[in-house]
Amino acid sequence: MACVPKPPFRQHRLTVGSSEDCQFKQIQSAIDFADKLAGSCEIVIDEGIYAETIKIYRNQLSLVGKGSVEIVASCGAFEKDEQGKVRGTFQTATLFINGEDIYMENIRVANQAGMGNQVGQAVAVYLEGTNLSFVSCLLDAYQDTLCLGPLPAKNKTGLPLESPWVKKSYPVQESMFYQCDISGTVDFIFGGGSACFYQCRIHCKNSPQTNYLTAASTPLNQKGLIFSDCVISGDKPYYLGRPWRKYAKTLFTGCRFDAQLVDAGWHDWQLTDRSTVHYREENCYYTKLPVRDSWLTIKGAKDYEEEH
Repeated sequence: MACVPKPPFRQHRLTVGSSEDCQFKQIQSAIDFADKLAGSCEIVIDEGIYAETIKIYRNQLSLVGKGSVEIVASCGAFEKDEQGKVRGTFQTATLFINGEDIYMENIRVANQAGMGNQVGQAVAVYLEGTNLSFVSCLLDAYQDTLCLGPLPAKNKTGLPLESPWVKKSYPVQESMFYQCDISGTVDFIFGGGSACFYQCRIHCKNSPQTNYLTAASTPLNQKGLIFSDCVISGDKPYYLGRPWRKYAKTLFTGCRFDAQLVDAGWHDWQLTDRSTVHYREENCYYTKLPVRDSWLTIKGAKDYEEEH
């Protein structure tokens, strides 16, 4: 069983909301003030919709929502930034974190730019850090909802692949998602970071594009993506994943898949050498017992109906 994240003790407490009792009206204003404080900090956010792009560059910070708290923005990769340059994937996130020991609870983060075939990639949450915990949060977008840094060193044309938002690099990046809802369409959980998704609900939305839950670019000898006791569903057929880079590593264990899971399960993204990819399914439940190709590993498959 995964270790359930607990709210960490913080030395300072700030409040955000529209009432007179709150210290700040905007979340980013509270984060900027927290940057000036010595020691750890918790930011408590009152119910409301916050139309902001949030960037976090400090450590030991908690963001906790009270009631229905939503952070929404709508940046797409095809649009141009303030300098007139095409924004690209890694400057679209509604929430960007570049730090460690960050805890978030009961917050919905959404990128409302639209479908990938219309606006390009549109990230809801982009993480470049470690010891990051999300509890009872909702992450929603279409293509590329959740980006888990680090990025691959180069793009497929050999040029450096990096985001100008990143100020500090972490050789090992680890995060935990507990009882979260994550929805999207194409490659909507992707990147090189190691992450555990425990008792989460993963949902593929409808769009004209082909749905892939994951696109891992796991560095060699790191943990990759682990989905444990999750429920996976789709408005249309979906693949479990495809390898963004050759050492992609993804595990589903004790998960439940609906009938929209495609028969093949996974896609190789035209990778010439499948032997480097580590894709596993263990003790999962299916509406139709699957058969997998030899480059994939599946053990203990169970009939979903028999469980009920």
